[in-house]
Amino acid sequence: MKRIAIRITFFLVFCSVLAAEPVEPPASLTLEEALDAALKNNADLQKSRLTAHQSLREKNNGWNKFLPSVSASLGITNTQPMQPAGDPTNSWSAGGSISLQLSAAIPGDIKLLAYKALAAEEAYDNTRRTLVTEVSTSFYSLLAENMNLEILQNDRDLKKQQYEQTNKNYQSGLVSELEMLNAMYAYQIAGPALNDAAVKYEQSRAAFLLLIGLDTGAVEFAGLIDVKLLDLPPVGELIARYRDNRYDVRAQVLVLEQAKLNAQIGSVNRAPSITFSESLSLGPSQNAEFFDDPVSSGKFSLSVSIPISSWIPCSPQSLSVKTLKENAVQTESSLDTVRKNAAQDIQKKADEIERIRENLESAALNLRITSRAYELSEQGYRGGLVSQTDLQNANKNMVSAKQTLLNTNTSYLAAVYNLAAALGLDIAEVYTLYAEGSI
Repeated sequence: MKRIAIRITFFLVFCSVLAAEPVEPPASLTLEEALDAALKNNADLQKSRLTAHQSLREKNNGWNKFLPSVSASLGITNTQPMQPAGDPTNSWSAGGSISLQLSAAIPGDIKLLAYKALAAEEAYDNTRRTLVTEVSTSFYSLLAENMNLEILQNDRDLKKQQYEQTNKNYQSGLVSELEMLNAMYAYQIAGPALNDAAVKYEQSRAAFLLLIGLDTGAVEFAGLIDVKLLDLPPVGELIARYRDNRYDVRAQVLVLEQAKLNAQIGSVNRAPSITFSESLSLGPSQNAEFFDDPVSSGKFSLSVSIPISSWIPCSPQSLSVKTLKENAVQTESSLDTVRKNAAQDIQKKADEIERIRENLESAALNLRITSRAYELSEQGYRGGLVSQTDLQNANKNMVSAKQTLLNTNTSYLAAVYNLAAALGLDIAEVYTLYAEGSI
C-alpha cells in the first residue's frame, strides 16, 4: 500500500497568495512539540493537576483525624470595685487544654479521602488524554488545510495559464469570445476560494496556538499525514474488553463507591462518640497579689455522646441516613446507564472507522480516475478534440477528488484518535494492537 505523506510549507503558500513582503523563515512546530507545549501550558490541565495534587495531599494526611485538638490561653484581668469603693486589683491566668474525639466514622472518612484522591487522579488523566486527542486532531486538520491551500494555489496557477493562453488564442481569432470569458471567469473565481481558505487557516492556526498555550506568531507546522489502517476485532469484543476501561465508567464506579461509603458513614454516625479531654490552669489564688506564687490545677474528663435524635423516626438525622442509602441505589442504576452508553459509543466509533475506510478506497480510486481523465482531456484539448469547457470540468473534478481524498484521510485519522479515546487507550496502544499498515 502506498504512503501518503504531506509536508507542510504554509507560509511560502500564504505569502504568495497575499503578495506579502518576504519574511524570515518561521519557527517549525511538530506534533510532538505541540503536545509538549500543550501539556505544559494548557490552563485546564494545570487546574486538573492542581486539584489532583490537593486531593492526594489530603489523602496522605488523613491520619490527622486522630490528632487531638490543642489550645492555650493567657489573660490579664483588671477589677475595679464600684460599690463600696475600693482599690482596683489585677490578676492573670494561663491555661491549656487538649481533647480527642473518637467516633466510628473516622475510618470511613479516611477511606473517603482515598476515593476522592483516586477520582481526582482519574479526572486529571482524562483531561490529559482529551487534550492530547484535541491537539493531535487539530494539528492534522491544520496540515490538511495547508495541503488544501497548495491544491487551490496550483489550481489557480493552472487556470491563470489557461486563461492567458486562451486570451492569446482569442486575440489571434482562434477561439471565440465566449471561450475566453469562460477561461477568465474560471481564473477569477479561483482567487476568492484561495483567499477564503487562507483566512480560515489563519483562524484555525490562532485557535490552535491558544489551545497549546503559545503566543500567536509566525509558526510553520511541519509533519506528515500518515494514515495507518486498523484491523479491528468484532465490536462485541471491543466492548467486552474496553468498556470498563473508559474514564466515564471508571469515574461512575468511584462515584458509586463513594455513595456506598457515605451511606455507611451516615449509619455509623448514629453510634456513640467518645471524647477525652485534659485541661490545665495556672494563676494567682484568690486575694493574692499579682506577682505571688501562682497555683495550678488540672482536670481530666471522659464523655460519651449518644446521638439520640438520629434514632428518632422522621427526624432530620434519620431521614438523612435514608437519603444516603437511596443515593447509593440511584448511583448504581446510573452506572448501568453509563455502561450502556459507553457500549453504544464504542459501537459508533468503530462503525465510523469502517465507514471512512470504505470512503478512503473510493476517494483514492476517484482521484486516479479524475487525474487520468484530466490528462486525456488536456491532450485532447491540445489536439482540438476536447472543448475548453470539458477541460475545465475535468480539472474541477480532479481538484475536487484531491480535496475529498485529503479530507477523508484527515477524517480517518480523527476517527482513530476518537476510537482510542472511546476505548480508554493512548493512540500508540491502538496502533500497536490493531494497526494493519499505512496507505
